[in-house]
Amino acid sequence: MSLKNILIYLSSALLLATVSAKSSAEEKTLYKKIDKNGRVIFTDKPLPGAKKVVVDTSKNVMAIPKVKTNKNVEDKFVVGFGKRKQDDNNEKTKPFQYQLLSIEKPTNDEAVRANDGNLYIIVAITPMLQREHSIRLLMDGEAASPDQKVPYFSLTSVDRGTHQLTAQVIDDSTGEILQSSESTEFHLLRASRLQNNRR
Repeated sequence: MSLKNILIYLSSALLLATVSAKSSAEEKTLYKKIDKNGRVIFTDKPLPGAKKVVVDTSKNVMAIPKVKTNKNVEDKFVVGFGKRKQDDNNEKTKPFQYQLLSIEKPTNDEAVRANDGNLYIIVAITPMLQREHSIRLLMDGEAASPDQKVPYFSLTSVDRGTHQLTAQVIDDSTGEILQSSESTEFHLLRASRLQNNRR
């Protein structure tokens, strides 16, 4: 093997090792499971029968399969006008609706202990999020973080007390709210500074 080929081989190996190390540091592993009621569950714990899902946290985007749109509307050519016109007999295309959109974690009325105020939220959504949609998380009626392409949110410095969470599906091109989940109420428990001072 020539010196030139050896240098090319070593450079390629070094580049591959760098990329692999970087990607592993920017990946998060979740587990996806469909329960007996057809609900999709995302969790960070390996449940029996769950499938492993690796998310690139640097992009904050989950791999989403392309969905072929099914056009039910036929265009007919109108003679003499040179334009296409929708057939009056065809039904209008109904907007896409998710079968399931809910706050999976925390559960409704759950008491969550988080002394640092950091909270992990999981949104259940079926089928998978469409490529042109994003998920918005509202806490107490306000956006809790930027819109995302993944069904999990990591919140920091959440105040103690009772809070309401709602998930919304947003159209990326128009910003329109397409669908909203029911509100989930949870109670965040944090250690009080007064209690710490007494100790």
